[in-house]
Amino acid sequence: MKLTHSLYKKVLSLFFWGMSTAAFSQAGFLQFDVKTHDFGTLEETMKFAYHRFEFKNAGTTPVKINRAESSCGCTVPTWSKDSIGPGESGFIEAKYETTNRFGQFDKTITIYTNSPVQPITYLNIKGNVIKPVEDETQTYQQAAGYIGYDQSNIAFDPLFDNQIATREIRIINNTSYPTTFYDFDPLQLPSFIKIKNFPKTLEPGEFAKFLVEIDGNKAPGYGFGGYEITVFSDNAATPYSMIYVSYQRKQYFPKYSERQLKKQPKLVVENPIYDFGKLRAGDLEVCEFKFTNTGKKPLEIKQISPDCPCISLTPSKKIIQPGETITAKAIFDTVTKNGKKTMGVRIVSNDPFEPERYVWLKAEFDNNYKIDCPTCPK
Repeated sequence: MKLTHSLYKKVLSLFFWGMSTAAFSQAGFLQFDVKTHDFGTLEETMKFAYHRFEFKNAGTTPVKINRAESSCGCTVPTWSKDSIGPGESGFIEAKYETTNRFGQFDKTITIYTNSPVQPITYLNIKGNVIKPVEDETQTYQQAAGYIGYDQSNIAFDPLFDNQIATREIRIINNTSYPTTFYDFDPLQLPSFIKIKNFPKTLEPGEFAKFLVEIDGNKAPGYGFGGYEITVFSDNAATPYSMIYVSYQRKQYFPKYSERQLKKQPKLVVENPIYDFGKLRAGDLEVCEFKFTNTGKKPLEIKQISPDCPCISLTPSKKIIQPGETITAKAIFDTVTKNGKKTMGVRIVSNDPFEPERYVWLKAEFDNNYKIDCPTCPK
């Protein structure tokens, strides 16, 4: 039977759909019992409120949580650092700071995983922070309001490494007090963040606009970064308030023509997955990866970020010439490890085809073997 062009396209699309569906059906994903937690009423004096979201891997392949980010610096997430095998359980724990954060809150935690089925998951925490009423003065201050912003998290996503980005933010004095703001401490602000046109004073009910500027040329590292900045004032109801600046720093690449792309560097990793097989916990294990620049220009390895501090990866050179191959030695500290583990190392280079990629280390440990690590975080 002769296939027409349109029929050929349909057959081809069904073939790839079937392949992708089969691949997705084998992938792991995180299954949460609940994705929202309501703390209810919290007293400001408790300082921190904690909630642990439990999940299990409901798929058939291991899942690795690459990172977790919160929509506000007031919320700090921690999570299961090791790879979660099929049927295994893990957690995301949210720590919310209540100090001087009166009123209703609703914060989001974004989970990034290596699962093609579920690369991003969102969790929420909410509640209401109150201050225990001890006297009439305190009652008056609580009723007086607060210094507020139209954005609690000032996000620069993406922030390219060749740009200076700016956001305009609105601040309002919702208190009954005329307010004078103190100058920012130069030691508090990192060198790549500037606050411009911040108001000196605000009357009750008055608002103003100011600028937050971030220099992508100077911001450290690639990927997620964030800073919490304290604003001090003489306001009795809100003597200080917080603004949180976050960013996702990425490399900038111009729009290359097909001919120009062929002249760029290209990183090829030989066997990007190293399987140690069965190991005994407590040993230092070493392996090597081979990096080759198959492009036409020098390739620069700009950043290496292991998902686990138990791994260090050191390339023999940071600049790889066209046609050159180098080795990168990985050292794996297996203290406290048990069960099946899959851990990644993110590599950032000036390869415009794939500027960020992973190499993976796999191992299997005895589930019953336990060792106390006095230097590991508890």
